[in-house]
Amino acid sequence: MKLRSFKGNRESKERGKTRMSYVVLVLVLAVLGYLSYRIVPVYLNQDAFDEELRNLAGDATRRGWDKGKIANKVRELGNAKNFQIKAKDIRIHRARGRSEVSLQVNYTRSEEFPGGYVYVFSFSSSSEGSYFF
Repeated sequence: MKLRSFKGNRESKERGKTRMSYVVLVLVLAVLGYLSYRIVPVYLNQDAFDEELRNLAGDATRRGWDKGKIANKVRELGNAKNFQIKAKDIRIHRARGRSEVSLQVNYTRSEEFPGGYVYVFSFSSSSEGSYFF
């Protein structure tokens, strides 16, 4: 009888370890899922913003916009995607004698996570406008 009770205690300890492993696995998956839920949209917005900057550079080239109008449009696009863009972080270049516009924009986005942790995502995008796109 003693052997049987010892064996029973051993099995219950192993079951406890297995249950604890599942709990840890579920917690790790939950944390990864939450982080993906919060981080992936930031990168999707960054990709969309980069595409919109390319379109903006093309529009500025075709329509002959001045630097002030281009900078305002860049800030509007950034605000729509919740990016912080400072005036000094927008660089607009024009080749001499040509109307083609190239843009270099540095921008950030802050995300707050549980526990008061704030992470600042920093991005940089370059775009060149042409008459064709």
